[in-house]
Amino acid sequence: MEKLKFYEEKDIQDENEYSIGLIVLKKGDLLCQSRFCDYRKIYINKGVFSEEFLFGVKTNEFLKNVRNSEILIIDDLNEANEYLSQNKELLKLAIEKRINMLINMNKKISSKFSRSNEEKIYTDQETKKIFKKIYRYNWNYFNDKFIQSYIYAREKILEEEVEDALDILNKINLNEIKDPFFKAEIDIWKIYCTNFLNKKKANELFEKIKYKYDFLDSLFSFKILKSILKGNELENIYKTYFKKGYLIPGNTVLFYEGEEGDWSFLVLSGNIYVSRFIENNTEILLNILTEGEIVGEIAVLQSIKRTATVFTKTPLQMILINSENFENLIEESYLLGKNILKALIYRVDFQKNLLSQHDLISKASLLIKKYSIERLNQLRLTPNQFLNLFCIKEDINEFFAELVKNKIATLRPDGTLYFK
Repeated sequence: MEKLKFYEEKDIQDENEYSIGLIVLKKGDLLCQSRFCDYRKIYINKGVFSEEFLFGVKTNEFLKNVRNSEILIIDDLNEANEYLSQNKELLKLAIEKRINMLINMNKKISSKFSRSNEEKIYTDQETKKIFKKIYRYNWNYFNDKFIQSYIYAREKILEEEVEDALDILNKINLNEIKDPFFKAEIDIWKIYCTNFLNKKKANELFEKIKYKYDFLDSLFSFKILKSILKGNELENIYKTYFKKGYLIPGNTVLFYEGEEGDWSFLVLSGNIYVSRFIENNTEILLNILTEGEIVGEIAVLQSIKRTATVFTKTPLQMILINSENFENLIEESYLLGKNILKALIYRVDFQKNLLSQHDLISKASLLIKKYSIERLNQLRLTPNQFLNLFCIKEDINEFFAELVKNKIATLRPDGTLYFK
């Protein structure tokens, strides 16, 4: 740990280099700038920088003393983590800074690779119509009554009103729900409530549910229930899930482009599609987000309409984050806050690496490394969807020919890519 003072303009750290350590501004004015993200701001008397040091990646920010700065450089990883865990206000500022960087980066990339017919801003109703024409089978929606009833019951559980919660859960018609993971989630919370009313019955139901579903160990709720019944202390991640974690069934639209929204979420398990739907019934797949990544983060800081449609084809376990609980979540769990920060930094870092590749095959290799062949085959992407992830405009026939020529992928009978 080292304290430094600057009285004249001086470059402290350049962009795209390995960090000299976690940098904390204690006093004075410090310029933070990211050329890649088109981000620039002068911080006064407070701020934390070069958080990439925590994760071993190159920095995305240039730092310069503007006036009489006093900084602290923490070059030991354990000390840096301990310092941030004790100063969660700085962690919150770091997350806000990274969200703003990401917003600027997305605008920059969209303007660089946008197509002329993307210029129109669609309402949520226009987006919904196009979505339904492309994805014809029935979809759930986050605001559907059965999902909101489940969330309301969970809130009642937090308020220790378990009888009311159980009554709400019992009214959810599981016969109308196709997703077995969501059915299991409801059954688990019913047993949780029953445990407060009749422990013997709860244990009997617990033994039965283990034979009803073969995937229970993948559910956070089941691990919580098992710990509660055995009288064990919950781990921090399960405490967080208990307070603000939910399972959303597969084939659910979380929100449409053009909607109002003040919430985001951290993915614990599942694959999230981030798309824009434009005229001529066309989907532009902007991103696929997986475990550890944050979705809808703009809503935490800015009250604007959704800039993309977000949906999941598989069950999603997530931590719900909104402007009201954002600070509380970080205060309660440094690990959660650090994971959010890591997700934001990694997304910018990956995009930077992707755009630095100069040929299709190198870009394809980077995407395959990120998602894995197994996951890409599960996603069943069309050639157009896979090309969208490259953030470039390319003739689709030439693109597919390159994939086949280099033995990267072939086409399934249903028109989706099979990766080798």
